[in-house]
Amino acid sequence: MTRICERMDCHSHSAYSGHGSGSVADMVRRADDLGLSTFAQTEHLVLPEGMDPQFETSMSPQTMKRYIEELHEQRERLVHAGSSLQLICGIEADWLPGRTDELTELCKPFEYVLGSVHFIDKRPIDDSRDLSIWDEYGIDGLWRAYFETWLDMAAHPGPITCFSHPDLPKKYGWRPSFDAREYNYEMALAAARAGRMIEVNTAGLRNDAREMYPALEMLRSFYDAGVECTIGSDAHVPQDVAANLDDAVALMSRAGYGFVTVPTPDGDRRHVAIED
Repeated sequence: MTRICERMDCHSHSAYSGHGSGSVADMVRRADDLGLSTFAQTEHLVLPEGMDPQFETSMSPQTMKRYIEELHEQRERLVHAGSSLQLICGIEADWLPGRTDELTELCKPFEYVLGSVHFIDKRPIDDSRDLSIWDEYGIDGLWRAYFETWLDMAAHPGPITCFSHPDLPKKYGWRPSFDAREYNYEMALAAARAGRMIEVNTAGLRNDAREMYPALEMLRSFYDAGVECTIGSDAHVPQDVAANLDDAVALMSRAGYGFVTVPTPDGDRRHVAIED
């Protein structure tokens, strides 16, 4: 049986992200109760003005300031309680072409930065309230636009630590009719050149994708390219913290990985062995 001696979750959201529920304290308490060794809270970064006027999918500048303060308060609480949980001050940053300088500035307070693509032409690809871009581009066209935007993100310098859910468009079960293996290879090489990690994100098991992000074949491409890998639940409610963690470890093992990479508060990484 594949297992690890520590448990971790490096991708999570609370009500601060606008579409989650529960407080940061609720999320951290859940992680501590589960006996996790590392937990990264990674709310959605502020978006450019006008993209999310009601802050339903991201934080406002004022909310982000309070979020950072609360993370440090929770870290102090854990120390006083004698907890061994290592809390990482993280953020999920949406890539938009031309946003490198803005991201670099906004992400300065954070120890761990997830880079993700949720928007094409500043329109959402995974928000069930507005999926009109899928009609405009078509399934294959949207997938190609997503891959190209992802590669643009990977090619730019900046604060990103780890790339998130690299095959996100499958969220609603819509998959390309073309062979995407060439893109898989290009994305893996781009991540390797950038020295950034990839994650196994278990949220796909909880939506119409019915599999984790990324799928096994894509994950093998990242492994073959030498890209280190971590694990995140992408929880938006406390009960989903560390959801399907063991399944994620098993998928990593099948792809060839012998260890899970875990971020640390000083911006470094450490490795937790996968045992068969």
